[in-house]
Amino acid sequence: MTLEEKVQSHIVEGRVDEQGRVLLPVTVIAADGVELELEASVSLDFGGSMALAEDVARSLGWRRLGARRVIVGFETVLMDHYLGTMALGREPSQAVVLGGIKSSAMIGQKLLSGRKLTVDFSHSLVTLE
Repeated sequence: MTLEEKVQSHIVEGRVDEQGRVLLPVTVIAADGVELELEASVSLDFGGSMALAEDVARSLGWRRLGARRVIVGFETVLMDHYLGTMALGREPSQAVVLGGIKSSAMIGQKLLSGRKLTVDFSHSLVTLE
């Protein structure tokens, strides 16, 4: 499949890293229009759209919606919420993004909803259709 066909079909290709994490490229768009591509880990335990490290979220200039308590693993933590624009193989759209995780970026169930995620561990390939 050519690159143009992948763009038209909204296919995103990622990888499996050395620690076995499933990674996909996601484009975040700052308030001033600058685009930044991040490699985000996929977390099927996370029901939201996306979470970013706090310093990354603040640097994008996104509108802060406030903070609320969120259950992360076995603990409850206070996390800021931002209204951000991002693209994952489709047209950019706005979503509520959590700020305050330890890794740079994480994608959750809401951003993957209605799409097909294929993970080929033997070849370290990830495809999102």
